[in-house]
Amino acid sequence: MFVDLHCHSHYSFLRGVASPDEIIAAAVEQNMSAVALTDTNGMYAAVPFYTKAKHAGLKPIVGVTLDVKCRISSEEFRNSPSVPITLLAMDTDGYSNLCQLTTLRQLGTTKLASLAVPANAGKRHATPGAFTQNAAAAETDGRPAALEELAKHSRGIIALCPLPARVHDDGNRTGTIRRAPHQSPVAIYFSQLKQIFADRLYIEVQHLSASDGRTIREAERLGRALGIPLVVTNNVHFLRLEEHLHHRAVNAIRTGGLLTTIVPPEITSAEAWFKPVAEMQKCFPDHPEWLEATIEIADGCNLQLELGKLILPEGSVPDGESAFSYLWKLSFDGARKRYKPLRPEVLSRLTHELEVIEHWKLAPYFLLVSEIVQEARRRGIPAIARGSAASSMVTYCLGISRVCPLRWGLYFERFLNERRGDCPDIDIDICGARRDELLDYVYEHWGAEHVAMIGSFITMHARLAVREVAKVFGVPPGEVDRFTKRLPHRPVREILQAIRQLPECRDLPIDEEPWKTILQVARRLRSRALP
Repeated sequence: MFVDLHCHSHYSFLRGVASPDEIIAAAVEQNMSAVALTDTNGMYAAVPFYTKAKHAGLKPIVGVTLDVKCRISSEEFRNSPSVPITLLAMDTDGYSNLCQLTTLRQLGTTKLASLAVPANAGKRHATPGAFTQNAAAAETDGRPAALEELAKHSRGIIALCPLPARVHDDGNRTGTIRRAPHQSPVAIYFSQLKQIFADRLYIEVQHLSASDGRTIREAERLGRALGIPLVVTNNVHFLRLEEHLHHRAVNAIRTGGLLTTIVPPEITSAEAWFKPVAEMQKCFPDHPEWLEATIEIADGCNLQLELGKLILPEGSVPDGESAFSYLWKLSFDGARKRYKPLRPEVLSRLTHELEVIEHWKLAPYFLLVSEIVQEARRRGIPAIARGSAASSMVTYCLGISRVCPLRWGLYFERFLNERRGDCPDIDIDICGARRDELLDYVYEHWGAEHVAMIGSFITMHARLAVREVAKVFGVPPGEVDRFTKRLPHRPVREILQAIRQLPECRDLPIDEEPWKTILQVARRLRSRALP
């Protein structure tokens, strides 16, 4: 038996092709008991993957493929400054440590701030070169994790490490190792990893090309010498064999190259698709124990995430007060300033809102937002709530909003109600000129270890997808512009139908190459996450 322990979704930005949902569906179709999601240097899809796999009756294995600094001081490995190690969470400790490691990796940014940012980066319509510049910028983001960091955050983690890529050596065609296996630079590196992970370390082997035979033989000798078991993976980047074209296309977009120039290691082999068990057995007919090791590893991964629980920071309140009693006091103090006299409808509305807030234990959240807004006011920084938060009398009385919901007939239930238990959004518009000043206050006041910025993803829609795919196919910029400017603003999945129906698009050469293939690739890449 076999389960895939090394799978990349499109959250391996501009590397993977499939969505997490599609990976789950493929694993279910092939009757696998578990499947892992191990995107490159990020865990952006970990939680939705976990919940959807559980719903599908599949055991989710949450992981990451993390670049780790390679300490091999050998001319033979001079092109391998880092090794992509697949790390899998065994439990909540492991999940927490994966989060720590990916954060450390992302905080290693050194070059991103110094890169030129396109003048129209914040505008809706970007120039043709802007996307490639942003993708190239993302490539410089972060730095490989150090072995010391791995050691500090190794608890609850299983590590699958491949042999580092070596420089091509024409003088060693037989694949022999010049030194004894336990004395080689690679062996020393793996010995260090074994000290960190002990029996949770595996040597990862893949059979993606004919030349992998040498690497597999070397891995087998190394594993035997050091007592490290081997495990098979397939470095999945797409679901079907024919999708290697799509994989090449997204990687060409990422690197700013062409399909004709993109080569390994920027792309992986055409064999890196989601193979069924029978195909994997054909790749390793003499070593079924390496495939069985995937089941052993999957059995050791039993992550249970506690989801749906709201965790709010403990705010500072006066002695003798709880968060709710203090919120009640501040709200009614604000009401007395804003409503003269305090009419029954004001008292009724404010009391009802506070009772709903207490029902969902959200008082600390309102106090936190109020504190940020009050600090902005003390500093003379314009800050005001917008959106559904203006429907609340509590936000009005706290000074978070400037809109009286009674005067404008706004319903509190649009913002929060007894049946809605998720934390409501209180969106604050802050003066852009001094936004960073207020962010610095938040980090300093609550501590950098308790504050995080929210990330967002760009996705490929029709015009952008067709434009970027056409560019990597080598279509001249002028022709790309003429074609894409005539495309309707529709989702990619509807683009062919729309082209055939709209008179202004009917003469577009959608049934001629290369546009026929370009549109096919673009449709497959719809709504894919971008860096």
